[in-house]
Amino acid sequence: MKRAIAVYLDYTRGLLQQFACLYTSYKSINCSQDTDLVVFGPKSSLDLVPDDCIKVELNPLDGIWKTYRFMNSISFVGTKQAEFLNGYDYLLRTDVDTFLTPAWNTYIPNYYTVGRGAYAGEEVNENIMRVARKLNVRHQGIHNIGSTHYGSSSLVRDVCNLSVEIAYYLLTKEFAENEGAWPGWYRGVTSMYSTEMAVNHLVDVIEIRPDQLDFDSTSTNSIYHHSHIHCWHTDNLFSKFKYGDGLYDHLEPNLESDEIRQYCLSIGLEAKKKLPWLYI
Repeated sequence: MKRAIAVYLDYTRGLLQQFACLYTSYKSINCSQDTDLVVFGPKSSLDLVPDDCIKVELNPLDGIWKTYRFMNSISFVGTKQAEFLNGYDYLLRTDVDTFLTPAWNTYIPNYYTVGRGAYAGEEVNENIMRVARKLNVRHQGIHNIGSTHYGSSSLVRDVCNLSVEIAYYLLTKEFAENEGAWPGWYRGVTSMYSTEMAVNHLVDVIEIRPDQLDFDSTSTNSIYHHSHIHCWHTDNLFSKFKYGDGLYDHLEPNLESDEIRQYCLSIGLEAKKKLPWLYI
């Protein structure tokens, strides 16, 4: 069995620092025997990425996507440069502001698995269903699909490709004149809407596992129960914003604790020591 964790790394201060944490967590759990960390991005980013990652040069999307850069973290999976990912048994497509825990080593999904999102209320759900009907896209009524996807490589790639097509429609038609407002129907969440529609259309069995994917970095739960951690918008420990601003640099992590928040802090401080060149 061979797995790949694939991310897109753009050349920005915050993303490079966050990738340093993801990479350090990847190394700390000793999973390289069955898991490759695959990094796509521009040469400026890849030049800073350690050589034990698989690096694929890919510039950010052009055109309308310059105004919606979130799509870079999805579109890369479906490119010609990413075709080699089909050679893996399983693919985890995720964002760089994430951590792997020791639980990753034994977590193999039974079905196409996602985390849980928090973007869809009644207004959003109605609009997603309306657009799905208009585009003749099957929707199974499964909403709030998380940003991290884990499943067969070819299926994850197909979902990402369709997500880009739907996102283009949303940006050029639905939000061309009015970007809306959060937490309602909002241009800023286009990638989540489009991916939800793509998953519902292409995947027959969808498993939402918020306990395993996109789990909260502020949690006091044990790292041995949750395989993948995501940093959400918060000022609580562990906050990617406070970390990026250096507000944790004076702290000493509790190395005896298996709490997720302490683990993230420990990994983050270790990353700064071992990968200083990523902290531009």
